[in-house]
Amino acid sequence: MSAKPMELIEQGRFLGEEFLLWLWMRGLTEGGTSGLAGDQSALFMDDSVQLATERGDVKELSLRKGNPAESREAFEALSRGMRPNKAKVRLLSGDMEWTFMLNAASLDVSTMKLPPTQAKDLQGRVADRLFLLEEGMGHLERRFGAFLTLRAQDSGSLEGDLRAWVTLGLEGAVHSGEEAPWED
Repeated sequence: MSAKPMELIEQGRFLGEEFLLWLWMRGLTEGGTSGLAGDQSALFMDDSVQLATERGDVKELSLRKGNPAESREAFEALSRGMRPNKAKVRLLSGDMEWTFMLNAASLDVSTMKLPPTQAKDLQGRVADRLFLLEEGMGHLERRFGAFLTLRAQDSGSLEGDLRAWVTLGLEGAVHSGEEAPWED
């Protein structure tokens, strides 16, 4: 008997959670870079992170406003085994900025805000928006590819890096020391 689509999503949820965790770590320690040659974009967790777990008294924790990605509450939740299941993400490339919600279970993107278009006519605006949508999704897909490559090479090393990062976060020492690009 074959698995149902929702069962398959549940079985693969861990990969999306690890991907969100990896994006979160890179946002705080590597300036949000993808690590890919020639890619000058940056991706950061924005002002909303939702964490969840199957065990314990608290099953879900939503952190909003301010900078939840750097909060002690977030790192305490991660250290107790909670994993990110949804986050608002900010993606910067040149003078363009996208914000969107990324769902770990299905890796779907919702509520995407695109960079503004310069076209005046309707057809031009539609074409620009389609281009900007593809461009933003391309940045995210390249990051997912880099994550999968890293994970396939040595998932134990990646897991160790993530654990060490959470430990540093509990000590308050996770930030790269650089100011976020939008805090100029």
